[in-house]
Amino acid sequence: MRNQHSRNVCSAITSLYLAALLCLYLLYPGQGYQSITVQKWQLYLWLTGIYAAAALLARLELALVGAAPLPSPRGLGSALSPPHWLFLGYLLVTALSAALSEHRPTALWGSVRCEGLAAITLYVVSFLLVSAYARPRRWMLWLFAAAISVNCVICLIQFAGYNPLHLYPEGMNYYGAYKQYAGEFLGTIGNVDILSAVLSLSIPAFCAALLRGKGDRLRFLLPAPMILCLIVLLKAFVAGGVLGVGGALVLSAPLLCEGKTARKRAALGVACGIVLFAVAVYAFGGRMGGFLYEASELMRGRWDDDFGSGRLYIWRNALALVPEHPLFGGGPDTLGLRTDAAFERYDEALGILIHSSIDTAHNEYLNILVNQGAAALALYLAALIASAVRWVRRCADEPVTAVCGCAILGYCIQAFFGISSPISTPYFWMALALLNPMRHSTEPSTGIKRRSK
Repeated sequence: MRNQHSRNVCSAITSLYLAALLCLYLLYPGQGYQSITVQKWQLYLWLTGIYAAAALLARLELALVGAAPLPSPRGLGSALSPPHWLFLGYLLVTALSAALSEHRPTALWGSVRCEGLAAITLYVVSFLLVSAYARPRRWMLWLFAAAISVNCVICLIQFAGYNPLHLYPEGMNYYGAYKQYAGEFLGTIGNVDILSAVLSLSIPAFCAALLRGKGDRLRFLLPAPMILCLIVLLKAFVAGGVLGVGGALVLSAPLLCEGKTARKRAALGVACGIVLFAVAVYAFGGRMGGFLYEASELMRGRWDDDFGSGRLYIWRNALALVPEHPLFGGGPDTLGLRTDAAFERYDEALGILIHSSIDTAHNEYLNILVNQGAAALALYLAALIASAVRWVRRCADEPVTAVCGCAILGYCIQAFFGISSPISTPYFWMALALLNPMRHSTEPSTGIKRRSK
């Protein structure tokens, strides 16, 4: 009973933290796009720092008054699953990478991306605390659905040429992208690549909740936020996000089906569909243009640095940095300090040559390899694989696991082309935490009935 009381107190604190992330943090606009990354990062630092301190102090106070003794090292060890241990190892290796870096201040606090050791530490600490004390509830899904819908409505207003919340500088709007200012920005998230990461996580989560949330009578309202997210994603058309959503929905389909026979048939259908799609891209992609043309060319062994909006150029230059510090990397968020590679393009409208530096690999896995080294990447991938195994094994019986697993899959696919950021990545770590509850945590109560075997 004492341990139960302890978890109840910490669970209440965790619920407040999750509510703040799902709504307040998502919709916080800062003072506009010129400083949104730094201001979002500062808010995340305060929210997560206060949450961690409050949860740990509450746990310590309960231990001091004898309401709930602190767990022994043996008990704590038994509560941690393989993903917890692997992510702890990932954090330790990242700390070592920062300590060995030639650019320690940047490695600690980060560059313009704000993803130094401090941010990564907050990711892992929040992952551990949420996995220990979170109790998933339906209101969390609906709060996030409401917040992301508001964000998407703001995006649609911006598509119409308006400037709600004065996010763009005075006299500018969405259509000034790459002309009046560098980059492309939308909603209360900012950079469209980062927005696509959130949408890649959101759409599969809503779809899984719609199919598996049989205890929720309101689940048929979920297509509304799902369609809003899809419209914004397709209008902005970030190819990585489109692939993330499409890949997550297709690959997770067999796991969301009812019954073994249906799952086997769906798996066979997905496998055949993937083969047919690959053949079609190879045969006809060259005539379609866009990323289908680029995929067709890559399948034929031909490539150009401009493919993927220049990502092949970025990847080639990022890979060239790996041999310098193969095991522990050059330090978190230091890629931009280690390369002179940059984009140059002539803007006919402005009549000037625009020079853009490279500060991230535009591939989260390659970014870890360059910045934190092969050891960190191996631990990170191993933790994701262990989480995927849990998702596959328990997806049929645990709706929360099904929803979080689909969300993580969408994020991980787009991450191959995307940018990690304190604006979007906290939602990925939140989903990871809910997917991997600590063994001593109470059974999550979602109000969603389990499917009978």
